Amino acid sequence: MNARKNQNSILFLTTLGVYLGLLVVGGAAPQVFAHSATTRAFEITDEIEIKDDLDNKPDDERSPVHLSLENYLDDVERFISALRDLRTNDLFDSSINTFSVAQGTQLPCVAANKVGSYTVNEFITSNESARKTLEWFSKRLTDGYSLGDCLPNDRYGSRETHDSKFHFKLDRDNFAVEVAVKKVSAQNAGLLAADLANTHRQLKITSANTVLLRIYEKTTFRSENDQVFVVTRLPRADLESLLAKDA
Repeated sequence: MNARKNQNSILFLTTLGVYLGLLVVGGAAPQVFAHSATTRAFEITDEIEIKDDLDNKPDDERSPVHLSLENYLDDVERFISALRDLRTNDLFDSSINTFSVAQGTQLPCVAANKVGSYTVNEFITSNESARKTLEWFSKRLTDGYSLGDCLPNDRYGSRETHDSKFHFKLDRDNFAVEVAVKKVSAQNAGLLAADLANTHRQLKITSANTVLLRIYEKTTFRSENDQVFVVTRLPRADLESLLAKDA
């Protein structure tokens, strides 16, 4: 699979200090970052700070489903490869280590630069050496792969947001990644889930990469009410074999 298929050119990060006043609702303010829904080619070290403009014209253009899906599969493959590197350097023991990371994200529908908020619901790891890798993967999942709809959000007044959430974990039984996006209706959610499943079937995975092939085989899609879920689930024994040096 090609590295990244992108429509934009730069992924922006901004600090909490710039937008703290914007997002204060009631008590504590959530953390804030700038966001580009389909720009994923750059590593974290390439991200730069920039002031965003929330008065930009609303933008509800979505990425093609096949690009979103390919980006998701690529990110999960890269995450497993990163865990394998940790294991090779004796920094991760896939037979005993566990982790669980969950987060919700709201991104206003504005053109080009995007400012949003995220809420970390859970960040647990039995191995501190894996923390940076877990944080890196979290950043890859925060936009819901541009699959959500623009929906009214009281937090932003008259502005609409793309709402998504994710949860990835490794427990004693399974390794799982789940990304959920919100659609305007249950009907739209069902249509997107069907589109994702059809696109998944049509993907031509020609790579000899065993990890990517296994992720492809174990990824499924479903809709529940107005939400769509993209799920990859591997038995822990499968992950063990994929983390082997010769995988």
